[in-house]
Amino acid sequence: MSDPTVPTRDDADAKAWFYLDHRHDIETWAALRVEGRQLLDKHLVGVATQLEELAEELDVELESNDLDSGSWPRAGLRRPVWQHNGTADVSVVIQWERARLLTPGSNEWPYVAVRLPADAVDEERRRQISEAMRPVRAQLKGSSGRTFPFWRYVQPPSGALNPDALIRDVLIAFRELWDTAAPALDALHTAAAQPVQRP
Repeated sequence: MSDPTVPTRDDADAKAWFYLDHRHDIETWAALRVEGRQLLDKHLVGVATQLEELAEELDVELESNDLDSGSWPRAGLRRPVWQHNGTADVSVVIQWERARLLTPGSNEWPYVAVRLPADAVDEERRRQISEAMRPVRAQLKGSSGRTFPFWRYVQPPSGALNPDALIRDVLIAFRELWDTAAPALDALHTAAAQPVQRP
């Protein structure tokens, strides 16, 4: 029996060969993502304390959910007058998906957002807030969706990830969003509170 023919290493397959040559080390390092995710999550949960201080400074309400456990932790601020049909339904938040944090793809990073409840059924209310956020999206280069009339990821620069630096960037992005979105939301709610003038 002759020796099996072994294909030569083609430069086009360099990445695949690198992986195969270093597979054990790569998988060992990739498994550390869970520990990195937990550490970053712990830092993100800490933003609630900083937002609580900001809430006092701005004389607004702190809103938080799922910080200790849960899939979608968030912390944010809202004004008491930001209500619809007697319910506080809109807030400016920092949110992240615990299970996807640091995993390449969607929701790899935390994001800042203007948030409406997912179960809110008043489509006219959604449309009004989305329209009020149009200039905010343009100015801050954000996106929109059903629950989030404005949202954008806060991504760290490439290279080593410093959780403290990322949290600083998240808080800066949050404050920038608050300073831009709050006046638009105030105007929307002030207009809604005005009595209708009849001729």
